[in-house]
Amino acid sequence: MNHLEFRSKAKIGDVVWICDYRYNDVDNKAIRHIPPKKVVVISNEDLPKNKKVYYSDFHFREVKGNEKLSSAVIAPYDNTGYRAYAGVSLSIFRTKEGCVNHYLKQCLDNLKQFEEAKVKKNTYYNTKIDEINQEITELL
Repeated sequence: MNHLEFRSKAKIGDVVWICDYRYNDVDNKAIRHIPPKKVVVISNEDLPKNKKVYYSDFHFREVKGNEKLSSAVIAPYDNTGYRAYAGVSLSIFRTKEGCVNHYLKQCLDNLKQFEEAKVKKNTYYNTKIDEINQEITELL
């Protein structure tokens, strides 16, 4: 579920699983890459003074191996938002299995994007190489 679906059911202190792995353009870095993480829902009232989370009353903190919370703040939305548009929510799950399955789907979608981009780039480069070779042949 996304943030809008989750916020009506969310309770501070809930333990959930989150993930997000998306590219807008495969020639640039990922918009957001959060592998499956076990996190706790934390009120924004508990944010450090130098932090701000937009478009949400809560944020997430990862549960580390020793069951202590990380100090890193994970915002529910990526940084593509502005004014009335919040951006894209990360995916929120009650179970690890649901989160891992969704993350795997995102990985496969990204792989498909990269494979398609590779074919397009190779086609473009091969066309340019052929054009240059044609120019060379005409000069000789």
